[in-house]
Amino acid sequence: MPIRARSLSRTLIAVTAAAAPVMVLAPTAHAAPTTPQLPRSPLGLRPTAPAPAAPTIPLPTVEQTVTRWVSVPANVRSGPSTSYRVVGSRTTGDRVSGVLTSNGWLKISDTQFMAPSVLTSTDPGGGETGTTSVTRWVSVPVANVRSGPSTSYSISGTRTQGQEVAGTLTSNGWLRISSSQFMAPSVLTSTAPSTGGGGSSTVTQYLDVAIGNVRSGPGLGYGVVATMTRGTEVSGTWTNGWLDLGSGRFISGTILTSQAPAPSTPAPADPAPPAASVTRYVSAAVANVRSGPSTSYAISGTRTGGTEVRGSLTSNGWLKMSDREFMSPTVLTTSPPVVAPAPAPAPAPTPLREALIATAAQYVGYPYVLYGTPPEAFDCSSYTWWTYKQNGINIPRTVRDQRTFVIPVTDPQPGDLVFYKNYYHVGLYAGPGMSYEAQNPNTDVVYGPIWDDDVWYGRVPGM
Repeated sequence: MPIRARSLSRTLIAVTAAAAPVMVLAPTAHAAPTTPQLPRSPLGLRPTAPAPAAPTIPLPTVEQTVTRWVSVPANVRSGPSTSYRVVGSRTTGDRVSGVLTSNGWLKISDTQFMAPSVLTSTDPGGGETGTTSVTRWVSVPVANVRSGPSTSYSISGTRTQGQEVAGTLTSNGWLRISSSQFMAPSVLTSTAPSTGGGGSSTVTQYLDVAIGNVRSGPGLGYGVVATMTRGTEVSGTWTNGWLDLGSGRFISGTILTSQAPAPSTPAPADPAPPAASVTRYVSAAVANVRSGPSTSYAISGTRTGGTEVRGSLTSNGWLKMSDREFMSPTVLTTSPPVVAPAPAPAPAPTPLREALIATAAQYVGYPYVLYGTPPEAFDCSSYTWWTYKQNGINIPRTVRDQRTFVIPVTDPQPGDLVFYKNYYHVGLYAGPGMSYEAQNPNTDVVYGPIWDDDVWYGRVPGM
């Protein structure tokens, strides 16, 4: 077909289509569309598409290290529950660090876990204020070393006066010697004692206790070779806190003073008119004489049963023999003793009794600790029990059982037990009016007068 004919044909087709009627078809019933139809946009405007959401990028999990302190002696386990085996332990006050598991256990390492019930987030006061080491010296005769930085921790040892100790200070001022050794600031000083070191210069000192032991070497482990009384003047050179008197004799610096005793002054005369004199007789086996008219006064001497004593009666019934000598009415009688044949002289102490007294003397100055474990520390009955045990004799451990074990006697001999009727207390009888006792935390183990009038004596069977 020629080109002109083809062009005319296309024009006729277009005109015909434009003139054709428009047919509207009825809509066919069908289900509603599940997706609502979007409204049409005005002519010429494009709908704005919503911005695509930013992809979520997972962040890496960071395990945060926490610090805890052990609140009770506690186990370390191999996993985070009590079903895992115990692989170690920590003591109260120990600092531990790690990460928390989903059930609250502290993971110290892959094989070390601790329960939350034995930990606290509060520093118990043991945090160190620094790492600088300091040096201190013990300022009291015997000072406790504890397992943590307060008196609520258990005692793990002792130090004696003048000993040098070094460590770091905790936030509450305690000296941390090691992870399980702490000392209170109240028993330490930053000033080195004058007796702390050795020296060749001779010094003069005076005994500052009622009775002090002289030992064969500079330590409590050496044997007692002599005793001295208060105020005795001694001279020598210092050796590790002990005064070397020469000839194998040493005395501890803790019972010495550089101050000479003041001269005694006579008591003022009693301005009251003299009272009527009375005569009494001692009714107890051994009775104390005190410096005043009650048991709160110091013991100044003793009298034995049957001794005649004279003086005047005080308002509370005590017998005043002199301005410094008084006796309780409970140990006196108005009836003279029945004359009896002279008793046989007291037997000389047997080697066993001498050995008991020597053993007891070795521990004078050792610390008193209730339920203490000998020989590091003693209470009253463990001291007597230990003294007998070291000489091959087994006696009960407690005061109650020792009371029922012994045979009561009225003629005590050195090595017998002395029981206090008004107190739950026992000591070792050491001769007229004297005893060795683990007395109390203030005096520790001492040798001295029997301090109460109401006592009785017991003898171990077979002695």
